[in-house]
Amino acid sequence: MTKRAGIIGAGIAGARCAGLLAEAGWDVDVFDKARGTGGRLSTRRLDTGWASLGAPFLTARRAPFRAQLEAWTREGLLAPLTGGALFGRANKGWAQAALQDHFRFAAEPSCLTRQILGTARLHASARVVAVQPHAVALEDGRTLDAYDRVIVGVPAPQAVALLDALPTLREKLAGVRYRPVWSFLMRWDGGPTTDVIRFDDHLVQLAVRQPAGGAGLWAVHSSHEFAETYLDAHEMEASTRAASALLGLLGLSWPVEVEASHLWRYARPDNALGESWLEDPAHGVMLIGDGIAGAGVEPAWESGMGAAQAILASAQ
Repeated sequence: MTKRAGIIGAGIAGARCAGLLAEAGWDVDVFDKARGTGGRLSTRRLDTGWASLGAPFLTARRAPFRAQLEAWTREGLLAPLTGGALFGRANKGWAQAALQDHFRFAAEPSCLTRQILGTARLHASARVVAVQPHAVALEDGRTLDAYDRVIVGVPAPQAVALLDALPTLREKLAGVRYRPVWSFLMRWDGGPTTDVIRFDDHLVQLAVRQPAGGAGLWAVHSSHEFAETYLDAHEMEASTRAASALLGLLGLSWPVEVEASHLWRYARPDNALGESWLEDPAHGVMLIGDGIAGAGVEPAWESGMGAAQAILASAQ
């Protein structure tokens, strides 16, 4: 009989786990509240092209993920960042900073998660409201059961809200905290000639040029402190404050145009558990993702892969 898995979250952890299980012959359903895959690798489409408000680039510290990034580079989905970054601010000067093992997106970031999802079935705009032993309950009132494994791959605070029926897992995850980031798509003329700027500033942290979005478009990422200050602010207020800060940081005489903004409330886990995954084997439920394994795309990818390998090994 074919094994079945239900996976909540189509970010890189959930997609990696789903793709490996589907490749091994499992029947896999992936549920995500968004309209597509990607999570924090999602794409923002514009009249002028596309840009990323999520992860600014991908980095690899260990061989398996480095091999994956190199494969995506050969396929034209990524390109190595070879020019380095500028660090500083206009009124203090700029210094060159090296970028090692950094890859920028050469295609829409969501293409990566769609690819590794493989033949798993994606249920987009499908909000899961509860995880139960071997089952998931959806917002539309349906409960889908008879799963051999249910795998939860969303940020820890969102996962905790789903786990009332699984108190052991809920208690282990309850203490994981995340720090937020505001991200903006901004367009301006002038400023330093580079693709990446790291700011010496407590409000704005990073700007990454978005060449697929037309001339002068950048993704600008706030500091955690900025996002915590403006956590409940209207996006217009946060955008205006960030744009004002950039004028001074870049030494611009022309205004900065804000084209889009997004608050990543769960941008980075502050105290991840340091495990590859968590499991309640008696009830067939596993937890994966960066809140479990550690901050960054690479640990999330490794978490999804490790969970899938453990599931397949136990099923033999």
